[in-house]
Amino acid sequence: MEPILKEHSYAFVELNAIVNHKEIGLFKVNDKFIIRKLIYKKDHFVLKPNNSMYKDTIISDADDFSIIGKIYV
Repeated sequence: MEPILKEHSYAFVELNAIVNHKEIGLFKVNDKFIIRKLIYKKDHFVLKPNNSMYKDTIISDADDFSIIGKIYV
């Protein structure tokens, strides 16, 4: 999530908090933990990084997806 959250830095995670549209959260996608901005689409979610070196993660019904919490930086 650079430049907002630098690699190897600390962030506060409010567990089980609601992550609203365009807010940053901690997510588990197919056994991988990632920090991204949550984008609500009509029929799916998109996890968008702030760093353009990384691709968007589009969540499908086939994914094992859960919201761990909301990130505060």
